Amino acid sequence: MAELPTATAPSTTPDVTRALRQIEAAKLGVTEDVAECLDAIGDLIRITGAPASILAWAHHTLSRETLRQYAAQQHIKLHESRATDEEQLARVVVIWAADSDGLAILPGGQNPATSLLQLREEVAQRQEDQQRAADFQASVAAGHVEDVDSWHARVAQAAQ
Repeated sequence: MAELPTATAPSTTPDVTRALRQIEAAKLGVTEDVAECLDAIGDLIRITGAPASILAWAHHTLSRETLRQYAAQQHIKLHESRATDEEQLARVVVIWAADSDGLAILPGGQNPATSLLQLREEVAQRQEDQQRAADFQASVAAGHVEDVDSWHARVAQAAQ
């Protein structure tokens, strides 16, 4: 964790008071572990007097952990791009192996919450593609003789 500035005395600015009230309200509907985490965040807010900075740091940290856990569940290894500005990726790119494992290349410095959203989109697209392939194979096995484009047009029209 980065060094945080410390106040000489606990801050009582309106922003700090508001943030601490919101934390207390949030603790009413969470597990004990989450409540302890919120208490720790509240302590950092009291010490630093900088609720916006602490909340941004906490959001970034939790988003990064959520991204890491989601990638592990999907059997995807994460790698942050080190490309130069003119080569920089605009979004997450996933390279899938034949065994369904994947390698996700994240744009350098991108917010973990944005990377998580893009990674979920990539996984959903892969699942949709896999389902479409399985449906096409089932159509062929049932005796339909057509190319993928014709099949897709027929299925899409039937779905409407």
